[in-house]
Amino acid sequence: MARKKKTPAKPAPKTVKLDAVVPPPVVTPLAAPTKTATISTPADKVPAGEVVKKAELIDRAVEMSGLKKRDVKPSVEAAMAVLSEALIKGEELNLPPLGKLRVVKSKDVNDGAKVLTLKLRTMKDSAGKGGKADMDPPKTAPTKTAPTIKLEATKPAPVKKPV
Repeated sequence: MARKKKTPAKPAPKTVKLDAVVPPPVVTPLAAPTKTATISTPADKVPAGEVVKKAELIDRAVEMSGLKKRDVKPSVEAAMAVLSEALIKGEELNLPPLGKLRVVKSKDVNDGAKVLTLKLRTMKDSAGKGGKADMDPPKTAPTKTAPTIKLEATKPAPVKKPV
């Protein structure tokens, strides 16, 4: 009998890793937004004006209010202190007729001082006008006033006392 030759055992098949075939992404442009913000007029460069210092501000407030300087000065200084505290805290101020004032950027500098970049949105022409706080006189023609009547005081006749 013939003997069969033994063939060596076949090694186990190796696992082949294939890269996944991914189709290229389909990119479609987004539709243009239907609503776009428009700026009515571009910002104008404002030339540097005169610097108004605290003394000048107090003098202007005295002129507008008709009060004495010694009465106006503490009020103006207190108002400036309140404004600076609110701005340093980052609070938004809505102060008619001035407008809305908010801090855009804040940067600490030496010795605890800060540099604040502010944005002021002014009020419309007619906003903030009227009421008791309006200091400007009305721009209409003066109205006619009633004629004044001058009264003269007379001394009463002396009363005779019975004797």
